[in-house]
Amino acid sequence: MNREHILSLRLFNQGLAGGGFVEVADVVAHFGAMQAQDYGMALWAVGLRTHNAIRSQIEALVNAGTIIRTHILRPTWHFVHQKDIRWMMELSAPSVKKATQYIDKKEGLTNEVFLKTWTILEQEYIEHPELTKEEIMFCLLKRGMEVSNLLATQIIIRAELEMLLCNGTKKGSYALFEKRVPPSPKVSKSEAIVNLAQLYFQSRGPATAKDFAWWSGLSMSEANLGIAELGDKLRATTNENLKYYFFETDISIPNYKISALLPCYDEYTVGYSEGRSLALPKGVDSSETGNGIFKPIVVSENEIVGTWRKTKKYPFVEMQGFSNSPNLQLNHLEVWKRRFGVFGAL
Repeated sequence: MNREHILSLRLFNQGLAGGGFVEVADVVAHFGAMQAQDYGMALWAVGLRTHNAIRSQIEALVNAGTIIRTHILRPTWHFVHQKDIRWMMELSAPSVKKATQYIDKKEGLTNEVFLKTWTILEQEYIEHPELTKEEIMFCLLKRGMEVSNLLATQIIIRAELEMLLCNGTKKGSYALFEKRVPPSPKVSKSEAIVNLAQLYFQSRGPATAKDFAWWSGLSMSEANLGIAELGDKLRATTNENLKYYFFETDISIPNYKISALLPCYDEYTVGYSEGRSLALPKGVDSSETGNGIFKPIVVSENEIVGTWRKTKKYPFVEMQGFSNSPNLQLNHLEVWKRRFGVFGAL
């Protein structure tokens, strides 16, 4: 399988080619988890994969708790479907706690401090079903605990990892996890690893074992276990000495040519580590692309050819091509400019 075929299949599995999804919640369920530290850009990532989605539809599902926005996998925000949040959090929380322990220690967040703060907050949540970060800090201050902004952040992250808190009914609010997320069957660790591998390769394949380990936060041995347990359902191909795994599909995958405005932190790039370079333009300084992660990128005819940013004037976006990239084919991007305007300034 050559580079073009790999990227074409990725675009299809990523929901960027071949029609996308009808229901908003199905996008998040398909991906398992979608990075969402930039809230507006995360809404755009979901919206561009959904038929005729508007911002309010996606936000309504987040506010209703069908889609949970929380810290999971790598220690950053993700969108996760409520049906997957429990088993995925139980699997990933130990490694995320390890990743946050340096800042926890620096800020003085010990298990004893967390239990003390949670005893206070638990009582507050009896009277107030939702609290913002600022309100949480004020509640603690009232009980004689003055905490810094960063310590409050770490306390909230720990509460998310313990499945005590998750996002509330409006942006910036936190509610009790048990009030927002329905019960679900227990899943063993080995089963959870296989589930995560299934979700990853169905939505991001072809990808390497190291890509999966990076995205999931699992160790290489755990990642390889998930791949091995999927057995013959996973196929493999080699390109430039890297082994890529993918699921075969009954659908014939044509050589898709898409043009799109991808947000920063989009799964098309952030979902890979060593396999990310396959999609990035050769000979372009990584600072121009933000390593394909930190800047919104322009895809034209399946190639990453530039970056974009939102504006307040029509056509709502401003694009900048790379120094050695092909000319931006603006005619292919007009539909995305119009859609961006309809979807709403992010």
